[in-house]
Amino acid sequence: MIDYYRVADDRPAISYGPAGTDGPWILAVTTESEGRVEIALDEQAMYDLWIETRGVPWPFAEQHDAEEERLARQVVHAVNGADKNGLRAALEALGVRDD
Repeated sequence: MIDYYRVADDRPAISYGPAGTDGPWILAVTTESEGRVEIALDEQAMYDLWIETRGVPWPFAEQHDAEEERLARQVVHAVNGADKNGLRAALEALGVRDD
C-alpha cells in the first residue's frame, strides 16, 4: 500500500534533521490533508536520501552543473568512510576552519 499526500504550498513544507542526540533523523512534510507527516530514518538512510537528492537535476537547467554534482557526490561518499584525521584534512583542503 502506498500513502499519497500533497505538500501544502502556503507554508514551509519540508524539513529534515536529527530528532535528538540519539534519535532517528526526521523528514517532515506539511501536507494539505493530514498536516505534518514525519518519516523517521536512521542516519545511514538519511545520508542515502541526501546523496540521492544531490544528483537530481535542479528545477531550472541553468542552475544545474553535472560535473559539480558528480564531484559533490564523490566528496560525500569519501566523507562517509573517513576517520577524524581524514575529515580534518578534507575541511582544511576546502578552506574550512576546524574550531
